[in-house]
Amino acid sequence: MKTLILTLVCLLLVIPCQAAEKQLKQDQQIQEQLENQEEQLKKIENYFIGRIAELRLRAAAEIRLLEVAERPMPDWAGITEWVDFAETVLEINGCEDEPYSIFETKTETPAQRLAVVLSRIADRKNDILSKSKWGALNLEKQKKYALTVGFEKLEKRSKENAITTKPKATHGLVKGIVYSSEKPSAVVDHKIVHEGETIHAVAVVKIYKDKVEFQKNGKKWEQKVRQTPEAYWK
Repeated sequence: MKTLILTLVCLLLVIPCQAAEKQLKQDQQIQEQLENQEEQLKKIENYFIGRIAELRLRAAAEIRLLEVAERPMPDWAGITEWVDFAETVLEINGCEDEPYSIFETKTETPAQRLAVVLSRIADRKNDILSKSKWGALNLEKQKKYALTVGFEKLEKRSKENAITTKPKATHGLVKGIVYSSEKPSAVVDHKIVHEGETIHAVAVVKIYKDKVEFQKNGKKWEQKVRQTPEAYWK
């Protein structure tokens, strides 16, 4: 009677402990999954933050160069040097294929050239700001998609890959037989073997046209090409 009571008491103590341990493991797995998700989301967010910052920095650098061209330098001899410098800046900025002149005939005076080039610089600055703003908005949309729909698809694919049963690595698989009456050979795993040789501590006893006879620890068996290896290989 006492033995029965002690057994019941032990069961009452062990079962809750096992349940608690199982719950703890599940909680730990959930926590690890959440931390992994947060880490991946952070990487995605940081990637797009970096892209947007790079876009804005590039636009700011181009605008600063254009602003330098808008102001005359103290050491310039006259307006001609200013115009030449401003036109060079526009060419560097990617406007070399665009006409500077707003006149039907060729601009001749430095003052006319200056008026045209300053107008082109203003247009170029507005164009850079517009493209930068549009690019930032587009990247924000991409980031939102990646953090929601895209991440959900990636997470789903990862879960499917995790639960998919992976094929077991073969050990002792006969992949092919090259038969001849004098010296037959067989391909086992990735190695060519002949009669009397060993592979993975298994002896190759006899090679037939369609099968190979093996031996290990006094036990003999036969395998055909692509047949699932016997347990004796382990």
